[in-house]
Amino acid sequence: MKIILLLLLAALIAFVVITRNEELPAECTSSKILIPFFRTGMWITGKISASERFKNLLIQKNSEKIYLLRPGKDVTREGYIHCVKKCGFLLLALIVGMVMVLILSVKGTGETYLQEGDILNRREFGEGDYEAKLCVTVGDETFQNEEIRVLKRDYSDAEIQEMMPEFKEKLELAFLGNNESLSRINEDLNPIGEIKGYPFKVEWSFDRNVIDFKGHLNEGIPQKGVITSAEATITYLDHIELYEFPLKVYPKNYSHRDEMHMKMLSALEKADEGSSTQKEYRLPNTADGIEVVWKEEKKDATAVFFIIAIAVSAVIFWAPDNDLNRKVKARDEQLLSDYPEVVNKIALYVGAGMTIRNAWKKMTDEYQSVRKAGADMRYVYEEMLLAVYEMESGSGELAAYRNFAKRCRLQKYIKLVSLLEQNIKLGAKGFLDAIRHEAMDALEEQKATARKKGEEAGTKLLVPMILMLLIVMVVIIVPAFVTL
Repeated sequence: MKIILLLLLAALIAFVVITRNEELPAECTSSKILIPFFRTGMWITGKISASERFKNLLIQKNSEKIYLLRPGKDVTREGYIHCVKKCGFLLLALIVGMVMVLILSVKGTGETYLQEGDILNRREFGEGDYEAKLCVTVGDETFQNEEIRVLKRDYSDAEIQEMMPEFKEKLELAFLGNNESLSRINEDLNPIGEIKGYPFKVEWSFDRNVIDFKGHLNEGIPQKGVITSAEATITYLDHIELYEFPLKVYPKNYSHRDEMHMKMLSALEKADEGSSTQKEYRLPNTADGIEVVWKEEKKDATAVFFIIAIAVSAVIFWAPDNDLNRKVKARDEQLLSDYPEVVNKIALYVGAGMTIRNAWKKMTDEYQSVRKAGADMRYVYEEMLLAVYEMESGSGELAAYRNFAKRCRLQKYIKLVSLLEQNIKLGAKGFLDAIRHEAMDALEEQKATARKKGEEAGTKLLVPMILMLLIVMVVIIVPAFVTL
């Protein structure tokens, strides 16, 4: 996996180097760090533009949103630049993600226990036992995630007597291994030398005609089974106790791998004998004459980290599109909130004797004045400005209003433009009453919308309020129960 990542990383870096001569638009040159990636994004976007399918999916779709958010801009060029930046950020995220994945995979995860190749340090009394997961090679067999238990030192006699009954129960369960019961043994037994959480050492003795010292079933056991027993000698320091298991054994073959594993376990038991008071636990280098090689088992999460890097890169690539969707939604909400103001102003100026065109022009002039003073941009007035420019450039007044409605895309503005068309085609009779009525309706709808948003905000606050109430109840009730 690491080699594949290195090759991919090298390919991406080479890609950046190859495309270093691409010409960038001024909007993409603000950051020197990002320029190389934007150049590559420029090349990718050029290839995307050559395919109508991908062009519609990645460029044209966003151009329509940019058209709404940036009135008067060259939307084709803006959509192209948007795609260039997206591709550049995607490439940067992939490269950074792969570098981080490689660093994490080389460094590895988890605590290191194995020292000098074959030493595990014991912890002092009271610090507890611990497990070291190691990779062990016994001859030609390798065992991954082998758990080596390193015990703490020294328990009192009282503690030993207290732990012994429970230890015997667990010893019997562990000794069975994959067998169902002591009355039907048809799998290798598990004559473990110790149990996790207990300081005892266990030595086993079997009828060697039936079971070898490793717990493996011998060959030649009759099909009807053999009744025998196993004796466990449980020791800890000077404490010795015998525990006998009656068995009925049936035949079973055992594999070479199982044999290698049991040799390793037996060698571990012998290596641990008499060393419980020593600070170092030296692992055996041979098992029954076979070379044993110990290695620290490290978790390799390279594949997981790589998937995460790909996922983050995909999020970064599509996040600008989601941001455009959010801005388009905010634009529509702003247009709706400004609608009552626009209609009221038209009604006011027309009622004062102005023509619709002059009223329209006056509203945009006022907007430009407050914009120069530092006011925020309002999309409806930006669209009205475009309509003014269309009329000043020779376009018909009616056509300019229709284009304004198309750009706004909202039913309210389409209705407003239909009223304006009625005034232009049929004259001013009845127009003032209609526009004033529309202004009143718009104001009432705005009030209703404000009430709805207030109710939604109250609903969102309901859950935090309930949680706070529960906390207060716990603070009051718990002390009352404690004092009873």
